[in-house]
Amino acid sequence: MNLKKANFSLKNRAKTFYFASLFFSADKRNDIKVLYLFCRFVDDLGDNKKISKKVSKIRLTKIKKELLTKNSKNQIILNFINLMSKYGIDNKIPHDLIDGILSDLTKVNIQDYNQLFCYSYKVAGTVGLMMCDIMGVKENSLKCNAIYLGIAMQLTNISRDIKEDLFRDRIYIPKEIRVHVKNDFYEIPLSDKLQREFSKDLKHLIDTSDVIYDLAWEGIIRLPLKYRLPIAIASYLYQSIGTKIRNNKYNIWKHRIYLTRIE
Repeated sequence: MNLKKANFSLKNRAKTFYFASLFFSADKRNDIKVLYLFCRFVDDLGDNKKISKKVSKIRLTKIKKELLTKNSKNQIILNFINLMSKYGIDNKIPHDLIDGILSDLTKVNIQDYNQLFCYSYKVAGTVGLMMCDIMGVKENSLKCNAIYLGIAMQLTNISRDIKEDLFRDRIYIPKEIRVHVKNDFYEIPLSDKLQREFSKDLKHLIDTSDVIYDLAWEGIIRLPLKYRLPIAIASYLYQSIGTKIRNNKYNIWKHRIYLTRIE
C-alpha cells in the first residue's frame, strides 16, 4: 500500500490516530503509518467475517513465522519487517500483539481484571512499546507508561464497542465486576433491563480506565517536547470518548459514541 492510500486509511479508519500523527515530523509520521497499517492488517484478520476463524488463525500464525524469517510476500508485512530492523523492535512484541488477536478467535468471556489487563497489553500495550522504539524512548519507566496508555486506550475501545463485541461472542468487562454474569450475549443488546445493568458495569470500566490514563500521563509529561504534544493529544482525545460515554449516561446501545471533528 502506498503512502497516499495509507493516509486515506488513517483519515477514515483512525481519525484520532491520524490527527495526532500530524504533529510528528514527516519521516516519523511515515514510520507510524507503517506500524498502524500492520496493526490494522492483523487486527482485521481477527474480525473478518468473510473468512473462517480457522483460516484467520492459519494466516496470523503464518505472519508470526514471517516476522521471524524476516521475509513476506505481503507488502504491509514486509514494510513492518523493515521497520523492525530500522528501530530494533523485538520480535516478541508483535508476536504478543498477534497472540492477543488469536485469543479473540474463540468465545471471549473475561473473568477478572488480571486477564483483561493481560489481553489489553497484548493488543494495545505492545503498540505503545513499538511507538517508544520509533520515538527513541529507552527509559524503562517511560515504556511502562506507554503500556499503561495502550491499556487505557483499549479499555476505551472496549467501552465504546460493547454492543458489536457481544454479537461477536466477546465480552471484555471482567466477570468479577459484572452485575449480569450469564452468557446470554445476544440477549443483552435487545433488553432494556440488561442494558441498564451493563451501564453500571460500564461505569466501573471507564472509572478504571481513567486511573490508568493518569498513570500514563506521568510518562507523557516526561517525553521529549517534540513527542509530548502528539501523544498528549492522542491520550486526551481517547479519554474524552470515555467522558462522552459517561455524559451520555453510559448508553452505548443506540449508536456508536465517537468524537466529532469539532470536538
